[in-house]
Amino acid sequence: MTNRRSEAGETLLEIVMAIVIIGLVVSAYFATFSTQASGSSLQRNLVTADGLLRSYAEATKSAVRANCATSTTFTTTTPSLPSGFSASANTNQCPATVSDVKQVDLTVRTPNGVTRALTIDVRCSGNLAQTGTDPCTR
Repeated sequence: MTNRRSEAGETLLEIVMAIVIIGLVVSAYFATFSTQASGSSLQRNLVTADGLLRSYAEATKSAVRANCATSTTFTTTTPSLPSGFSASANTNQCPATVSDVKQVDLTVRTPNGVTRALTIDVRCSGNLAQTGTDPCTR
């Protein structure tokens, strides 16, 4: 008779353990990759939302300068929004006089529902000293 313990080779238990260890390493790698990809996407959306807020703020200030001398409201042309983003403002009412300041709250919502907000102060443009009348009083 021959002794089986002296034969070279791997047992079934050793092979199964090696497969389990390889599986754990590969699954940890894919979990890390997935987390990194979703974090990168979230960061990209936040940076886009911040850029949209700045553009929306500039468009709002331009609309106030253009519309408030002749109207009680202003109309902001929303910058081109990427798919899934939305932008809004809490008011479109002009300041009552050239010395008044109106706060406008701007909000941008990302595709995954995160909201970024910015509050700006707007005032009616015009030169009271040159004309002698308040260009914002209608």
